[in-house]
Amino acid sequence: MTTKKRIQEFIDRWNGHGDEKQETQKFWLDLMQNVLDVPNAIHDTEFEHRTAGGGYIDVLCPDARFLVEQKSIGIDLDKKEPRQGEMVTPVEQALRYAGALPFSLKPSVICTCNFQRFRFYDLEKDPLAKGDPAADFTLQELGDHIDTLTSVFGASNSRLVAEQQLSEKAGILVANLHNAIAAQYADPDDPQSHHSLAVLTVRFVFALYAEDAGLFPQSAFSRYVESFDASHLRRAIMDLFQVLNTSPENRDKYLEPELAQFPYVNGGLFAAPIEIPQFADQIRESLLTAGDGFDWRKISPVIFGSLMEETLSHDQRRKGGMHYTTVKNIHKVIDPLFLDNLKAELDGILERHAAELEARRKKEKLGVNYVSAKTRAKRHSTGFDAESELYRFREKLGNLQFLDPACGSGNFLTETYLQLRALENRALEAELGGQGAMDLGDDEDMVKVRIDQFHGIEINDFAVSVTKTALWIAEQQALEDTEEIAGQALQHLPLHDSGNIIQANALQYDWNELLPGDRCSWVMGNPPFIGHQQRTGQIKQDMELVCGKDGGSLDYVAGWYYKAIDYLADNPAAEFAFVSTNSITQGQQVAPLFGHIKEQGWHIRFAHRTFMWDAQTTDNANVHVVVIGFSRNSEAPRLYSYTDIKAEPTESRPEHINGYLLAAPDVFVTARSQKKGTLSPMLNLANFGSMPLDHGNLLIETPEEYAKAMADPIAAQYVHPIRGGKELIEGKDRWCLWLVDAEPGDMRRSKFIAGRVTACREYRENATKTGDAYKNRSTPWLFRDNHQPQREYLAVPKVSGERREYFPCELLNQGVIASDLLFTIDDPEGFNFAIMESSMFITWLETVGGKLESRYRFSNTVVWNNLPLPQLSDEQRREVIDAGRQVIEVRARHEGQSLADLYDPDFMPADLRKAHRQLDKIVDVAFGAKKPCMDNTERLQILFDRYVEMTGAGE
Repeated sequence: MTTKKRIQEFIDRWNGHGDEKQETQKFWLDLMQNVLDVPNAIHDTEFEHRTAGGGYIDVLCPDARFLVEQKSIGIDLDKKEPRQGEMVTPVEQALRYAGALPFSLKPSVICTCNFQRFRFYDLEKDPLAKGDPAADFTLQELGDHIDTLTSVFGASNSRLVAEQQLSEKAGILVANLHNAIAAQYADPDDPQSHHSLAVLTVRFVFALYAEDAGLFPQSAFSRYVESFDASHLRRAIMDLFQVLNTSPENRDKYLEPELAQFPYVNGGLFAAPIEIPQFADQIRESLLTAGDGFDWRKISPVIFGSLMEETLSHDQRRKGGMHYTTVKNIHKVIDPLFLDNLKAELDGILERHAAELEARRKKEKLGVNYVSAKTRAKRHSTGFDAESELYRFREKLGNLQFLDPACGSGNFLTETYLQLRALENRALEAELGGQGAMDLGDDEDMVKVRIDQFHGIEINDFAVSVTKTALWIAEQQALEDTEEIAGQALQHLPLHDSGNIIQANALQYDWNELLPGDRCSWVMGNPPFIGHQQRTGQIKQDMELVCGKDGGSLDYVAGWYYKAIDYLADNPAAEFAFVSTNSITQGQQVAPLFGHIKEQGWHIRFAHRTFMWDAQTTDNANVHVVVIGFSRNSEAPRLYSYTDIKAEPTESRPEHINGYLLAAPDVFVTARSQKKGTLSPMLNLANFGSMPLDHGNLLIETPEEYAKAMADPIAAQYVHPIRGGKELIEGKDRWCLWLVDAEPGDMRRSKFIAGRVTACREYRENATKTGDAYKNRSTPWLFRDNHQPQREYLAVPKVSGERREYFPCELLNQGVIASDLLFTIDDPEGFNFAIMESSMFITWLETVGGKLESRYRFSNTVVWNNLPLPQLSDEQRREVIDAGRQVIEVRARHEGQSLADLYDPDFMPADLRKAHRQLDKIVDVAFGAKKPCMDNTERLQILFDRYVEMTGAGE
């Protein structure tokens, strides 16, 4: 449907009606979802947001920095109405609400609306909305002014995008500073020097933030740096660090004014002695550039933490398997793990609180003193009612304990801290009721959530320093929001010690030493993405230590699952969730990992099925991930599925989620040996092709080599085409010398063959004596294996691109040699071909086969031998074969096109797609569907039902 048509339908739906109380939410969600295509409109929009003054904001979109004061149809948008004891217009009321919001929620655009007219005010250009509206139009004119709304919800107005852009600029400034300092160290890669470099960098970052955030006198740090030339700056900085780490009572009473102006910071940030090199002009210039004209107060500590790690080299990041988490992806973990429940709990408390206030007002009108003497006494001494739900909720928040055992730059911990402080501020706002804090004593009673509730383990010392700094900055920003709510200044310095972030190897370190497992509320994080094939000796040692006999078959991330289960063994209420590569939910890893999880009494409470990792780094990695949360309680699980790996998920509530992230019983598909044969009597065995192991000497790679071989009349007799997965799919030519039946005399007389065989012999004789190449040194004219079929066979690639809707395989004659990158299946009738070309098969392959990077990986023992195809009647078998032959016939019509061409999902020929769909209809029913399946989710359910039925698994 065109945008124009959607706008008109919206106008028609809302023309002539609209009630503020009953229809505001419906109206704006309709506009955002059905006209503007705003993603996550429901999740990212707050309706009836309570303000400090006791009012309610009709519509608040924090990320879009947008606030709406909604009126019913017919209400004059210029008319004053009584609000909180004063007569105000709708725009004046909106400005009041905006002014009462904490800094992190303040809008840049406000709108007044009565369902039939919209007025927009740009507060960045007109902060007090004194001038004419930036836009003023009726509902009927919406189509002509739709750009006004799209710009409000566009990326350029997004708070997150604005913070990201600002933080990216800050990241560049820090990287330049870091590099300038690193150049002055004798050996910046020396462990002690590298640690000092990290600490020195984050000290400078905090100082730059502090002078913009008002923790230091304005521009004090920049002016201090500017007052020294490079040759004297090192000593001046060392003096400054000492002052920042010294309490006022212990300072030199004759301290120079330029140093005395700086406050005591504490927190350990400036305490440890570090190696500081001589300063060059570039360091001084980088510091001054970073402080000049850049507002560090507005950076996002979550995003900035990631970008600070950009100062690590590419090699260090890749070696450590580190990929950085966006705020959006962090919420895919923390929202279902704990934040959704905490928000719902607070919403319920606020509803009851509002009802209580309304009842109080009614009683006060009747002259009843609603507040008891006991409550008045408590409020007089503390400023709060310690028996209230709101106070108890804030106390609860202050007692929660979090652990991220692979914290990196602290993204999860920092965002969680900010979210908990936002909840605390909402509760505090309602408690104070717009009156500010009275007789509080000290701010200890006001702010319950502290950064020492957040614990992190990280192997990289630079990241440890970044995490501590990000949490300190987050603490300062949250305090600013609290100050606006309380209407009074709070103590920002000295800092609290954030010693709960430590440097350690998380799989060797006892987590209980940092935070006892029986005190931990939640474990969360994003452990390193290192596959089984990339493991080092240290990683193997870690995995054996944590996972025992399972360690040899699992990806590195699984170590964190085993460790978390052991850590939380005596804490039945605790839960944990991790981001992982999707490989742990595929192939042979599922059985050992999820079998162990089940044995220890845990089950999946929520899961995000495979989606594309959106990495917050300039090194965007093409990683497909899952998010899985575990619990031992009985709460119904939540499953988030993606029709496209880059799209927004849909949520379902199945009874159970298994290790393949399916709404199915705990079934583990393990390797089924060739000796047992296939699970289905209808299918033939798949065998490996032949491995050359020749160092390229028996292969003929180029047309020039091929021409030379064919010019030798003896060699020409033994030249055969050879196909691996790439050649099969992309239609590339490659040849080999297949000398299985060659006579010795032929090989001696042919210069081409003799030269190739001699070279192969030399390679094998010089190979490692324990390897297969050396073992085959006496037959250098032969491939290591001879698995070549003796008649036409089905050629199956080991791996195939994951974008394809069907798994491409092909029937080849026996004269085409199958390399070890193919499997071969005896298939005289084409039945196995037809099954393999179905959607049912690729659905099974994707789920149980695992992937090599992002490509489908075929396995004969796990995928093919376990394919749960029931026994078919002769008629069904014939229908399957005929449908498969139709696919072959259609392929033949597209002469010269490779399988890669034909099965590119963007360009797949219509007649071929039609042939496959007809094949799917027949194969779906063959597997037990009552009618052709609507999608692969339905197919997957049938496949696992058949597998359970045929194996007795899951009972």
